[in-house]
Amino acid sequence: MKVRFNRWYNAVLTALLSMLGFGCSLDEPEEYGTLVEYGTPHADYILKGTVTDEAGKPVPGIKTSLKEVYQTEKGTQFFGMDSIQTNSSGNYLLKYIGMPSKWTKLVVEDIDGEANGGEFLSDTLDIDYDKAVKVGDGDHHWYTGKFEVTTDIKLRKK
Repeated sequence: MKVRFNRWYNAVLTALLSMLGFGCSLDEPEEYGTLVEYGTPHADYILKGTVTDEAGKPVPGIKTSLKEVYQTEKGTQFFGMDSIQTNSSGNYLLKYIGMPSKWTKLVVEDIDGEANGGEFLSDTLDIDYDKAVKVGDGDHHWYTGKFEVTTDIKLRKK
């Protein structure tokens, strides 16, 4: 008897909570009140800059990668998101969709060895999202717009 009551109670509670979840998501806030949405805020980020050597000369062929970097008991873990090589002027441009994270890093690596000006040390940089410049508006919902972050990088030779 108790088991039958618990099943009935759980079924009714599940149905009520399901209806409540659908009732909270409104399309017309001005008519019904405050808009409640499901999801995660996000934006488009363009990360760009120039890679130069210590003398200020642009360095082509440097791999710039956007990675999530986590410290675990096994050591540093890297999860690649996007990468590109610098062009002949030492410029790079990476695109990222999401929200700023303290774990998102810019990893810079010399993958061509002695070519293009010598061998350079790799570097991992924090992205300063506080210096992001808004270049596009959002939709007044979860999409908050388009932002650009410029990070110029000076590499040291090995």
